[in-house]
Amino acid sequence: MCKPEEKLVKYENESKEDGRNIKAVAFFLIPLLFFGVTNILPIYANAIIRVVSIHAVLYLHYTYFDKDNYSEKLSQKQLHREKNDYLVGIILHMYAQLVLQILFPGMFFIESKWISTCAWNTILVHVLIVEPLYYFVHRWLHVPQQMKAMHGFHHLSVNPIPSTSLVQNFKEHFIYIATFGPAMLLPYFLAGKQHWIIIGAYLVLFDLSNAYGHTNIRIRHWLFENAWSPLRYLIYTPEFHLGHHAYYNYNFGLFMPLWDHLFQTYREYKKNDPATLPHSQQDFVFIGHNGGLGQLLTIPEISIYNIYDSYKRTFLPIELELLLAHIVIQMSKLFQNEYTVSRYSIINKYIGRIICILRSPLDYTKPSSYPAINNDILNLIKTQHQSHGTTCFGLGNLNKMKQLNDGGSLITTLIQKDEYLKDKNIRIWTGDTLTTASVYHQILQIPKLMKLYYIGGNGKIGIAVIKMLVQKGISVCLYSKYESFTHPLVTYSHSLSDLLDYQYILIGKYIKIQEYHKILKKFTFASPKYFLDYTVPFMPISNYPLLHHLQIGLLQVTDNSFLKGYYDICMGTEQGWIHPCHAGCIINMVSGKPTDETGEINLEEINPLWEKAKKIGLKNKEIHYN
Repeated sequence: MCKPEEKLVKYENESKEDGRNIKAVAFFLIPLLFFGVTNILPIYANAIIRVVSIHAVLYLHYTYFDKDNYSEKLSQKQLHREKNDYLVGIILHMYAQLVLQILFPGMFFIESKWISTCAWNTILVHVLIVEPLYYFVHRWLHVPQQMKAMHGFHHLSVNPIPSTSLVQNFKEHFIYIATFGPAMLLPYFLAGKQHWIIIGAYLVLFDLSNAYGHTNIRIRHWLFENAWSPLRYLIYTPEFHLGHHAYYNYNFGLFMPLWDHLFQTYREYKKNDPATLPHSQQDFVFIGHNGGLGQLLTIPEISIYNIYDSYKRTFLPIELELLLAHIVIQMSKLFQNEYTVSRYSIINKYIGRIICILRSPLDYTKPSSYPAINNDILNLIKTQHQSHGTTCFGLGNLNKMKQLNDGGSLITTLIQKDEYLKDKNIRIWTGDTLTTASVYHQILQIPKLMKLYYIGGNGKIGIAVIKMLVQKGISVCLYSKYESFTHPLVTYSHSLSDLLDYQYILIGKYIKIQEYHKILKKFTFASPKYFLDYTVPFMPISNYPLLHHLQIGLLQVTDNSFLKGYYDICMGTEQGWIHPCHAGCIINMVSGKPTDETGEINLEEINPLWEKAKKIGLKNKEIHYN
């Protein structure tokens, strides 16, 4: 799946995306240069309100519909395409307004007493001219030649979301500017009256109405269904436009189905609600936490395009990022007790969910906070059992630190002491066994491996991996000042520079990227070096010649019947991938594991669990080594 010689294509694509974002910002700022020629405030007011309003709709749609709609999950490919295009139309409209303001200033700055007249004229032109004009333009766009050249780009979005309404081929944006332009231009050219507030309001209402038609939800009422009801012909529903996306050559109208009824291109479409498990069902909860500012920036509530996004870094030092995240988390505690992530289905029978306690990474650096963190975990378990009857829980990343609760062992003790939970058959799992299996078998894929440099190998996963590697005759050098494991094939390094003597470096502990740069920038590699990194979150080292920094400790979900929905949001994974600690807990739940999985790792359970994982279609990332 992953070829190092391609130099981390994923991150190159992200760099290209960053370049596109910079260009978008540049185009957005260019009208500022004309502040001395025309009043640029209306231009930016209209654009900003449009962007904010569409994001508000995206937030509401995700929160109240898509967040728990595991049966129709959005594809990473669609979200990536829409993210790169949904602002193009708004930016083009800014330039159109800029030109018109310069050429026809009276079109935008008429006396405010005429605003209501402008509004009625705009509505009238929209109904009498824009609606029928759009109908015929839209039919023309579905001519095979135009469909292939332009409009097919819009129809690539199989499961529409509100912002799909803004996603068009670049040339098509200009066609729509000409199509919708009469609603803004004719009130001025025919009646001599128009105002920028009305133009802005029209564009915002247009966006919201268009987004409503792409919400991909079922809205039923007899006023929209009975043949004798005027609203059936004057106001469309999402199903009307979904019918267009389903049938292509029907339901061409904009917001009024009237024209499709008149020209016999109307076709009724009924969206079937897929069979879903009860909304109250919740069989498994993976208890996470915030991973810093980079993770806060990737939650879908901020932008739905973050669903499959990787952990983000800003230009700020990591210490400042962590501090800002800590402040945001503390403020969030004033309004909520935890962050609830999306619902997903397991083998079409069980429901799982990630729920994060409101703790930042800085909390886990202070031993004085440990009792409160463990109490947060205990309270979350209690509230989820009380509200959903959930009995199966997994502990994510820092929530199972040895210093915090001895790998979850303390949590099981606290459960047994709790009057409410002690007899509820609660199960606590860490998933560390499957993480160990995944890392171990990833290392075994390296051809003719004889020695390995291991950063962060003193933890329980590291010790378990080392014990299995030395059984295969592989020498391991641990970067650690604390020598916790004695074996003839195990040595210790006290200097990170020693990694230069090894071709393969395994990373299981986060070290500041700057520390790697201090060492790597001084040397030129004669042969490829592979940094195999299973830390969470994964943050790539900048490319050096012949250096391949690769994320491991991820499992590909090859069987879509096993997991459906957004099962690893905010975990920095792409679509179809899951962290093994999370997957291991899910497997324990499905297989009905009768005991907790806390504390030290049982080596005898590693390979049997790995076989279970393979049988249900989970597999490691394939890496090709030179």
